[in-house]
Amino acid sequence: MWRIRIHGRGGQGIKTASQILGSAGFYSGFQAQDFPLYGAERRGAPVIAFTRVSEDPILERGPISSPDIILIGDETLLNDPQSAPLCGAEPSTVVFVNSAQVPEVLSQKFSVTTTNLTDLCFQYLNHRTVYSSALSAVGARLLGNIELECLLRAVEDELIQQGISSQLLQGNLDLAREIFEMIQPVAVSQREEKGLTAKPLVFPSQLPVVDGAPIILDPGNMALRKTGNWRVERPEIDYEKCNNCLICYARCPDGVIGVAPDGRPEIDYDHCKGCLICALECPGHFIHTVKETGTFP
Repeated sequence: MWRIRIHGRGGQGIKTASQILGSAGFYSGFQAQDFPLYGAERRGAPVIAFTRVSEDPILERGPISSPDIILIGDETLLNDPQSAPLCGAEPSTVVFVNSAQVPEVLSQKFSVTTTNLTDLCFQYLNHRTVYSSALSAVGARLLGNIELECLLRAVEDELIQQGISSQLLQGNLDLAREIFEMIQPVAVSQREEKGLTAKPLVFPSQLPVVDGAPIILDPGNMALRKTGNWRVERPEIDYEKCNNCLICYARCPDGVIGVAPDGRPEIDYDHCKGCLICALECPGHFIHTVKETGTFP
């Protein structure tokens, strides 16, 4: 069995990438399983998806803790301790990072492949952050046992269900074909399977209603949940031109723009999710957007 784990952000097509990869494996004659893992987070929040491809029936369920291949669609997640995309990786794990550079600290520990998918997606799709067909093509090629025709069939089937236009569908097919031909396959060996043993049944006891009711007595703690790592782009205020009208302060949906003692608006980057509403609402367009980039030790 081959286990693939895909990391990215909400809105980048991570779930669809796992579906395409699973369908491509199925069309290639394998057993396949794919599913995402995320909660109620919004666009930009870290999400994970999983794909299993096997020659035999797949009896495993649940998240993949020790993947054979890790696909990282957003390089900034490498610095995110909550997302921890390299968790469970072994020296034999193949790691792909959507980046123009190879992190030296990673290449010393794993077999690392990098390609700038962002520019390719913009070239074919006119969009820099939709990686569904791109990441699935990378995963299929790294596996080395999925044919290009099966991948393109999976891309077409999955995206048609989403109702995209024929022009955009063709762009995704061309994108997947170029990436498939660009990436070099890697010999991913199947690990020895461990036998599965059934655990004893658990019979839960029935508690009184008061003990089981969703009653929250503690005060709110949203300030402790730093959501700044959801950002793909950050807003930056040009204070040389800002006239302190504070419209950005009034329009911020999450209340992360405060007022400094000197009357200037001030952005709390620990909690700013990068919705960029402030940049759209600024009358003088004095708030600029800057793409977040990954930094490696």
